[in-house]
Amino acid sequence: MHLLNLLNGRPHLGLEDIESVALMDRYDSKFLVPEHWLSHTLTELKDHAVLAIADTVSTTYRNLYFDSPDNVCVRQHVRGKTSRFKVRIRHYANTGVTFLEVKMRDVYGKTAKHRVVRTASTWDAPLNDAERQFLHLHLGNVASTLAPVLESQFERFTLVNLEEGERLTFDLGVAFKNPGSEEDWKTPLAHVSVVEWKQNSVNHQGSLIQALRSHPERRGPLGRPLRMSKYLLGRQTLQPHLDFKTYRPALRDMSRAESLAANPTFAPQSILR
Repeated sequence: MHLLNLLNGRPHLGLEDIESVALMDRYDSKFLVPEHWLSHTLTELKDHAVLAIADTVSTTYRNLYFDSPDNVCVRQHVRGKTSRFKVRIRHYANTGVTFLEVKMRDVYGKTAKHRVVRTASTWDAPLNDAERQFLHLHLGNVASTLAPVLESQFERFTLVNLEEGERLTFDLGVAFKNPGSEEDWKTPLAHVSVVEWKQNSVNHQGSLIQALRSHPERRGPLGRPLRMSKYLLGRQTLQPHLDFKTYRPALRDMSRAESLAANPTFAPQSILR
């Protein structure tokens, strides 16, 4: 409740107000921040407004990710290919709007997002012919091989600084399950928020960095830029048999961050390293 009060107590912006920071082409930086840090972090970010949609400052996101039978998206990311893509359906629970999205990262580390609105009867309905054509336009022949491989959900709130041209998204309760299954959700990051800093150009000394550095519990991977992907974390959580060899240092960083956040008074050197 205290977090919700902090969010509601700052200026609100609607989607029409943040067109200048839609940032469909952007640079992303990611951080893992313990949930019990968030009040401190928000207090430090004094110049950011909060995005409010349908009179609420947060919403549940549902995502359905696609990959090929040979897991091209996993392989590209694990191997550190600078040019890679991801495909997902994203559903916004508070508005009922759903998009089919292609995220493409170029050799310079910049992410471009292309999307179309879905009009299917259910948010996760099979792709129609027009949507397949949209994927083919951006991805070529690999588009015809893509099928659902991962479902995820989380709660997100977004801070916006129009003057700095940036958005900060905070994802809480990140959870995964296999598409269409009745299994329980898996929550490998139950005690941390995934924070994404989206910018027009790279700035290594912004207000988010200063807010995280100021926290007295900052140690190990907490509050530091990380190489991380919610998509790969979900695939590894549900399909650990896949080859994540070169990505294992990033997975260990995520595991250490969760351990520290869950046990803030217990920090053996093996976790901090």
